[in-house]
Amino acid sequence: MNNFRAFWLVAMTAAEFSDSNIFLLVAISFAVGGVILGWGITSYFREKADETISLRKRLSQLVSPDQLVSASQKIRTMSPQLQDRSPWHSHEQADPADQSANSQRKLLTQEFVSSLQLFFKYVAVYWVPYWSIGIASAVLLMSMPAYRLIAAKKLGVAIDQGASVLVNSAIQLGILLPIAFALCLLGSRLSARLSSRVANDIRHDLFVRLQALSQDFHKQSRLGNILSHFSVDIYKIEPVLGQELVRSVGEAVMTLINLVILIRMSASLTLISIVPIVVMLPLTLYSSVEMTTQGLKAINQNALMVDAVQEGMRGQRMIAGYGLQSLFSSYFSDELIKLEHKRTGAVFSFLTFQHAVLFSAFLLDAWVMGVGGMYVLSDQITMGTWIAFFTISHNTYEILAQLVNTRIGRWLEASIGMQRIDQVLEYPTRIVDAVDAHPLTAFEKEIRFENLSFGYSDAQRQLHHINLSIEAGQFIAFVGSSGAGKSTVFNLLMRFYDASEGRITIDGHDIRNLTQQSMRSQMGVVLQETFLFNTTIMNNIRIVRPEATDEEVFAAAQAAEMHDFILSLPQGYQTVVGDGGGRLSGGQRQRIAIAQALLHKPRVLLLDEPTSSLSPEMADAINQTIASLAGKHTVIMITHQLKASVPADCIFVLDQGRLVEQGTHEDLLARSEHYYHLWNIQQRLETEAAETLTLPSH
Repeated sequence: MNNFRAFWLVAMTAAEFSDSNIFLLVAISFAVGGVILGWGITSYFREKADETISLRKRLSQLVSPDQLVSASQKIRTMSPQLQDRSPWHSHEQADPADQSANSQRKLLTQEFVSSLQLFFKYVAVYWVPYWSIGIASAVLLMSMPAYRLIAAKKLGVAIDQGASVLVNSAIQLGILLPIAFALCLLGSRLSARLSSRVANDIRHDLFVRLQALSQDFHKQSRLGNILSHFSVDIYKIEPVLGQELVRSVGEAVMTLINLVILIRMSASLTLISIVPIVVMLPLTLYSSVEMTTQGLKAINQNALMVDAVQEGMRGQRMIAGYGLQSLFSSYFSDELIKLEHKRTGAVFSFLTFQHAVLFSAFLLDAWVMGVGGMYVLSDQITMGTWIAFFTISHNTYEILAQLVNTRIGRWLEASIGMQRIDQVLEYPTRIVDAVDAHPLTAFEKEIRFENLSFGYSDAQRQLHHINLSIEAGQFIAFVGSSGAGKSTVFNLLMRFYDASEGRITIDGHDIRNLTQQSMRSQMGVVLQETFLFNTTIMNNIRIVRPEATDEEVFAAAQAAEMHDFILSLPQGYQTVVGDGGGRLSGGQRQRIAIAQALLHKPRVLLLDEPTSSLSPEMADAINQTIASLAGKHTVIMITHQLKASVPADCIFVLDQGRLVEQGTHEDLLARSEHYYHLWNIQQRLETEAAETLTLPSH
């Protein structure tokens, strides 16, 4: 209303001084200035792009507003030598600023087009299933803009017809206002629900995809980056694919309705009023592309900062142990400085985009005021019609500015998150079931490696031409020095990877022709690094079979020799194990992992270095438990501790990816070959360690 009063005073003043042609001069000045400004901006960005970028670089080096902001008293820069030795030194994002202007402009255009394509892809996948509720909420949200349109029309009529219609208009508007407000609230509620539902659909697909992706993806991905997908990226996407998109539909419709009404009021004045929009379009488009580019850099850098925090927390004990807190604070400060630069560019580009749209709005108001004044002075329209036209055009541009400034700006920000999430959703899955894959029936006979070779990359092979067989019910151990290929055997048995040459068969079936679910349903797994959820012992054991009864959980814990210990705890099976099982010892966590595997009722029990991080006493106890399971299950253990393999029915000895020996413990010792050599080394080391412990102190 304050703006309207100001515009009203300007209009009346122009009418009073029409004889002196002051108003006409102002209108002509605005018109000429607008045309010159539009031509200048268009030429500036079309023909002088290279010079513009060079000039911008020089100016930013000579006079930077950033210099006015005092340095942080907390974040300290470090010497270049220390920066190079930071564990996160290589996290710096690549900056395309050094590219030529033409290639950079072409790259920005391609990114802008791909962002739009990706946005509409996500609309089709996640928004269209709820299109009916989206359209309904869009219609409801149009109630307040429609009310403003009606109010503007009634204002123009009142100015032309006098005060006689004011009372009736006020009564009608007083009745319409609460109705429009209630409808708007209902539309807002529906759009809010739509936003949450669409966001959860994306979260679900992302989580499911992460679970389905092969191990090569998880080996090279950063945890901080993945976590930022669920926080930063989806936080940007959630409103855009819900309430923002709904509001945009309503705003687009209202813009068309307002435009039709303006044309009916004065087609020529409407056409002339579009000039400022056309003039400012190049600057607005350029600002939007720049905002997208800078925003992507900022989000990527934020993900690297989160990854640095995650690594800093995981390595906190080592950092504290060496007294490196101050040094790592400096390392982290360097990451924050990188983030500050990227965030400053992103925020400034967003504000530039907003200011460009706002400038366009002011230019339009001045233009319509000047040209409309001339129409009034020449008696082409009445004062009431001009006031109504001005108010509707101003409201129209407010809606359009909201659509361009807020909506499209947020769309472009959301497209950044979509690009990052789409990299995960579109990442190819290496290990998939074959088209004709069939389920594995109960494992009964043998597992065979037939001329099997494998490499994680084409440059190097980890296994070479392995041939062996494992009969059902046997206790098998794979041993060898570090890097011999033991864990690779485990990964291939679990089909985390496929063989490069040869094959693995179960009861004569190539595992690549079996469904992964049916194969793994018959396997129990105990990993080197046991992970427990921060819940009760009962829930952790039962997590592999949620339908298992308490009695079955107790039986699995007894078989893992953990039942009595659990009952000795104050809360028994309802004891919460803490984050990652941190409230339990390593041996206790391993026994819970064994109980998990046994509750799964596996025919094959796979153990990957189950005692590598335990004390000798605890390792011996776990090994005895594992040995007691032989015969009840086919036990396949990967271990570098040869004492654990002594009771095995067959020991496969690997060396540099080749199977060099196989047999029982006694047979292998009798041969005096590779296994015999490894055994003697470990025995000597254990003897020296025991003697060290028994030396008298001085």
